[in-house]
Amino acid sequence: MSFPHFKELDRLSNLIDVYDVFFIDLWGVVHNGIKILPNVLDVLKNFKKKKKNIFFLTNAPRRSYVIRSQLHEFGVDDFLYDDVISSGEITWQKLKERENRSVNCYLIGPDRDSHLVEGLQVNIVNDPKKTDIIVNTGPWGDNDLLDNYKPLLKEFLEYKPLMICSNPDKKVVRGENFMICAGLIAEYYEKIGGKVKYFGKPFNEIYDFCYKKIENNKKILVIGDSLENDIKGANNQKLDSLLITSGIHREVNINNCVDRKKLSDLISIKKISPKFYMKELKY
Repeated sequence: MSFPHFKELDRLSNLIDVYDVFFIDLWGVVHNGIKILPNVLDVLKNFKKKKKNIFFLTNAPRRSYVIRSQLHEFGVDDFLYDDVISSGEITWQKLKERENRSVNCYLIGPDRDSHLVEGLQVNIVNDPKKTDIIVNTGPWGDNDLLDNYKPLLKEFLEYKPLMICSNPDKKVVRGENFMICAGLIAEYYEKIGGKVKYFGKPFNEIYDFCYKKIENNKKILVIGDSLENDIKGANNQKLDSLLITSGIHREVNINNCVDRKKLSDLISIKKISPKFYMKELKY
């Protein structure tokens, strides 16, 4: 399979006048789960000086209002972006649309994500035999392994409840450490025969939600650190994209620079290509 030419970008200012709207990922691009990353505030301020629209598109399994609060703690004030659209928000909205009766819901995920079913007609249960749907927001513990979940998922398989995956990411970098995400748990459940519905990148609903907030004929650039989610999603939507290589694909960086050969090899393996790439955001 051949790929279009992908170009290294030195600074975002080199193409700022080409695009009207920026869909920017959060984890691995704006912050690492613990602190804001270098140059981010400078980039956002310069985008806003140019009157660009900025939408944070994130596969975080939390509602948008929760993420806005976290961004404020990181020093990203509301005036620096137009909106936050999260996979968690899409999940909540879609579950709300499905309501015609109360359902028994089994939650896989930490307590901080339990707000994802607040305001919905669900009964929280802890018995796979009584489960209608599984809402999967990710591992219960930051250091968990997929093996911790295999016995439970195999038990669910006997009763075949639908799993709602509110974060298609399979892994994320928190600080300097990798941790598994809901997507890896969902992938295994599918592999053994379970049915999964995903909300978030690279699936259509999150982009459709954004398009409703944007005027027609606006030129959009997608910025993210994941080939499988950010860049694949952009390609599916026929949008230009920029890969940030200091996130989950940091193995392509050598001596603080992007190794183009390593990146090219990774793109060939994934069969997904961005239009541009750079190590980290820089205006």
